[in-house]
Amino acid sequence: MRLPLRRSTETGPADEPVPATTLERPARPTPPRGRPVAAYAAVLDGEHLWLAVEAAPGTLALRETGTGEVVPLVGDHEDSLSHLSVRADLLVLPGTGEATYDAVLVGPGGRSPKPVWTPPLADVGPDVHDGPTLAPTSRDGSVRFALERSEDGTLRVIRTPVAEPLPRLASVTSTGDAVELHVVGALGGELHLRAGGADGEVVVTVPIVAGRAVLHRDDVPLDRGRKLAVTAGTAAAARPVARDANDLREANPATLLPHLYLDDADRPLWRLVWTPDRTLGVRVPPRGQDSAADAQEDAS
Repeated sequence: MRLPLRRSTETGPADEPVPATTLERPARPTPPRGRPVAAYAAVLDGEHLWLAVEAAPGTLALRETGTGEVVPLVGDHEDSLSHLSVRADLLVLPGTGEATYDAVLVGPGGRSPKPVWTPPLADVGPDVHDGPTLAPTSRDGSVRFALERSEDGTLRVIRTPVAEPLPRLASVTSTGDAVELHVVGALGGELHLRAGGADGEVVVTVPIVAGRAVLHRDDVPLDRGRKLAVTAGTAAAARPVARDANDLREANPATLLPHLYLDDADRPLWRLVWTPDRTLGVRVPPRGQDSAADAQEDAS
């Protein structure tokens, strides 16, 4: 038997036409006429600006926003039919304090610099707000460079000094029953494990000799808390140990650190981890807790 197909004469919210305005995407910003346009921009290693603009005559430079001083970008320059690019050392910029620079293109013959216009920064380099990476500090931990987009679209480089650089873990080696930590920038000769956070009670102290500290399997107390912070310096003035040249927002899920086992155990006795604030910690897993729950705890 065939049943006739009939369209209901009743209408409801689902039948109402969608206004055309709700289907339109926000208009993408467009550069003002005559402005050089950034195709790529990033501070990937904490010390170098990688900048490429659409091909135009001239050289790339930075202009200090307060004084108007134009500073040439020193580094590897490359010109092609499509782009003008540079990988420039930011540590050669004059001074060490807070500063803001506009990226500019200086025309042939020293013509007036033109500010470099950039689309939203996520479109020209690593997403500086929501992506998995961020610009690390310089290698000595003393300064951080970042990119910003001004209200008129100008690409800016921001220099911010780090008031108290943290000691950093440059490398770690596991020998089965111990780990050797190579720590740089520690103002003092001790490595500490602390219960209750970086300002908590010192429960373990090992010497740092020539920048290296050895933490044996039995050095970690299993009864002083499951989360221990790692600091370096002196007992009276120590700082948390951070990840060297860190460019990850969540270092722990993306890196592998040593686990220390008993000889006949299939679960670690303790392990090194990166905390959510990207400093070094020690975790003592409880007996009988599954690895998934233990991993979830690291994120807190």
